[in-house]
Amino acid sequence: MEDFLRRYRFFLLPILIGFLVGIFAIIFYKALELITELVLVSWVGYRQPLPAGEGGYSSYTPFPERFYLLPLTVALGGLISGILSYFFAPESAGIGTDSAIRAYHRGTNLSIKSSIVKLITSAVTIGTGGVSGREGPIALIGAGIGSSLANLFKLSKKEKRIAIAVGLGSGISAIFKAPLAGAIISAEVFFRKDFEMEALIPSFIASVTSYVVFSLFVGFQPIFSVEVPRYINLRPKALLFYAGLGLLCALFSRIYVGLYYKVEEFFENLKVYKFLKPAVGGFFAGLLGAIIPIAIGNGYGWIQLFIDQRLNNPLLALLGALAVMVGVSLTIGSGGSGGVFGPSVMIGGLLGAFYSLSLNQFLGLDLHTPSFIVVGMVSLFAGSASAPLSTLILIAEMTGGYELLVPAMISVFTTHFLSGERSIFKSQVKNRLESPAYEDELGLYFLEHLKVKEHMSKEPISVPQSLSLEEAHRVMTENLIGGIPVVENGRLVGIITKSDILKVPKEERKKVKVSEVMNKNLVVANPEDNLETVLRIMIGRGIGRLPVVEKDKLVGIITRSDIGKAVRKAKGS
Repeated sequence: MEDFLRRYRFFLLPILIGFLVGIFAIIFYKALELITELVLVSWVGYRQPLPAGEGGYSSYTPFPERFYLLPLTVALGGLISGILSYFFAPESAGIGTDSAIRAYHRGTNLSIKSSIVKLITSAVTIGTGGVSGREGPIALIGAGIGSSLANLFKLSKKEKRIAIAVGLGSGISAIFKAPLAGAIISAEVFFRKDFEMEALIPSFIASVTSYVVFSLFVGFQPIFSVEVPRYINLRPKALLFYAGLGLLCALFSRIYVGLYYKVEEFFENLKVYKFLKPAVGGFFAGLLGAIIPIAIGNGYGWIQLFIDQRLNNPLLALLGALAVMVGVSLTIGSGGSGGVFGPSVMIGGLLGAFYSLSLNQFLGLDLHTPSFIVVGMVSLFAGSASAPLSTLILIAEMTGGYELLVPAMISVFTTHFLSGERSIFKSQVKNRLESPAYEDELGLYFLEHLKVKEHMSKEPISVPQSLSLEEAHRVMTENLIGGIPVVENGRLVGIITKSDILKVPKEERKKVKVSEVMNKNLVVANPEDNLETVLRIMIGRGIGRLPVVEKDKLVGIITRSDIGKAVRKAKGS
């Protein structure tokens, strides 16, 4: 049986993960409904609006009847969450997705027990009014299922890592009804500048499975109902304003991430028992929600009200965005259980509403507000979570079409490039080189202790800057190399590559000198550098070789193949 599952793990195991995640998503969804009905509806007198795909807002309560109870209910939810997390599954506290990312990189186990505790604590946190998202908890639950099954079938470390990624993605696919975006995020969310390609195919299978299982129970309709007139957003003026939305989301993404970390730091240093901290944060989050009901629980229905233009007050949208930002920082930053995906979507959507409504009202424009809301939803999450590709796919799955793809590309990538290096997911790393999970595969442990001078080629081929391009090209061709250092009196003055030469017409290469086209912006290594540092430079710059320079003199050249040989030799020893 074990051999059979190993052989077909890219088909059978993802189906099993997806099926179990779908079942857990249904249980989580119903538990959240039950607690919300018991606490928010019965006690607080607040029936929150729902998005169109979950019932709509025909009977919502604009303001809690017993608003004064809300700080107490959210504090109670935080206390229950804190006690359960502290004593039974500490890894379930905080941002669920971040816990899964941390387990992926560090190779730690996520048990079914932690998934069950996360399910209960997150349902209690959101159901009592805490500002949190459903996607983070189900991501951790899915990752826990993937980790547990990997242990059950005795999979390798690498296969277990993939199983965690597959479980995370299938959880988001189910609860957000977005199978393609969930599969993409399972490969994208672990890194700021990299991609886990091997997770994609099994994630497609698991995500479709979890989506079908969950949707058979709750319905296949998208969470939000959005009507986007064809071509209305493709006018040059409109596209320019989407770039402006990207700038706004980038600014708020930086504020959001910075605020969250400040609140988290405050609660880490707070001198009270750890399990009491979520109650303290919950109390203040409840106070905020009692004033601005948008910041209560999972407020997707408020977004739907703005999309349907039942609400069109830009000030309310801005206050709502700020309230959700502060509320989720208090709820999750204090150690409460939940996720930041949903609140990020809320903040971005409200910013999109504020931006478009303000421009329409004060500048007399006719921007399509529902479109700006949807694009804002994905833009802010792309900036705060460093996940631009999956959020672009989410656009099509949320709206049922591709009309917003072009404006979303403009806004999302503007936000992504301007939002800075920090992510809301603290455990994210830049790329695989910075992940402990890849140390053995990339040989980083060995590379840290190996010097360039021990593995470089000490007699590198070089050319003088007075040589013609034709001769330089002949030297490269004869030696099967793509780039050569340019040296004058032993001193490195530049680099010439085949691509530099090929830019010059063939008939002119006899007359043109190397000095005229060589690259003088040099990236070099030092003999005392370790190979890890050199490899990071090569990968970051997209180059395969570095000149080795000591006191401006060329003393060698180090290539990726030299590093590969060094790793194999070190491992063999």
